[in-house]
Amino acid sequence: MKKNSFWGKLLRWLVPIGISGIAIFLVLRQISFPTFVENLRLIRWESILFGVSLYLVSYLFRVACWYLLLRKKVSFWDVFFTMGAGYLLNNIFPFRLGEIGRAVLLGDPKGLSALEVLSSVAVERILDVLIGTFFILLMLPRVLSGDFNTTLIIVVFIVTLVGLGILFAAAKYRDRINLWMTRRGEKTSFLHNWLAPKVKKLLDGLLILENIPLFLLAFASLILSWVISFAENYVIFQNLHASPSFWWMIFVMSAAAFGAALPSAPAGLGVFEGVMVGAFALVGVSTEVGLTQALVIHAIAFILSNIIGIIGLRLRGEAVVDLFQRVLTRRTDYSGAQ
Repeated sequence: MKKNSFWGKLLRWLVPIGISGIAIFLVLRQISFPTFVENLRLIRWESILFGVSLYLVSYLFRVACWYLLLRKKVSFWDVFFTMGAGYLLNNIFPFRLGEIGRAVLLGDPKGLSALEVLSSVAVERILDVLIGTFFILLMLPRVLSGDFNTTLIIVVFIVTLVGLGILFAAAKYRDRINLWMTRRGEKTSFLHNWLAPKVKKLLDGLLILENIPLFLLAFASLILSWVISFAENYVIFQNLHASPSFWWMIFVMSAAAFGAALPSAPAGLGVFEGVMVGAFALVGVSTEVGLTQALVIHAIAFILSNIIGIIGLRLRGEAVVDLFQRVLTRRTDYSGAQ
């Protein structure tokens, strides 16, 4: 049993790292290093500083979105640093534990429970997918020179909206769901003692969906975060291309966001760059230029989010490794393992 557990854990580490390794290999075998180095020299420090500023503004709007989804029940700066800590976990450990890390850090027995926080994170991620799906599919007709069946856009968008609609329904009928769970729990101790309380806390985290103005404000904040991120990329890319189109940034960054969600080494290393290089290739940008842009943008996000995360953990008196262990334990608890 222990042997199986060991090999299972080993595979969980090796598979994402292997995927990143393959992505890195496929990108590096196509580039000319002298050209790549020359491209790096083209990027001016003023552009880097402007890009850093835009990243921070984009990050603030993303924090504002989550703050509103949490119904302002915690301070804005707690949300600011906790989000950074979540990104820090994703940047240095595999398995994308940052979302659970956010719930562990903000969860408070006297306030919001960890499961309520996790519900808000789930809503944020669904909104992210909705926005990213919309942007990338909106740009596909341009990428494919207009020879594109818009049915796919409609189908994917509707499917994502249906997912959001299910969450709205769960929030609206949470009392009925809780009552049903309670009645079923009278016959099953597992439901009564373990599942029902957790479902209740998860549904409590969806209460934001009943406050339509607040929800729409959160959604608008997230959209602004995306748009400013496109602007950040455009500012950097102007150093590498004489006349870039802004819509390229919309398509490439939307594709990169989906790529970063794939299993990979920490921080999406390799996979993020590979997807971004591939997306740039579709609009006629060379591998060297695409890789330069990807690495610079990735480095800005990696460094700044880690700094914010480290400061946040220091303020809470937390150690990164200790938080990682707590998150692993909590993930097991959420999965139902005892």
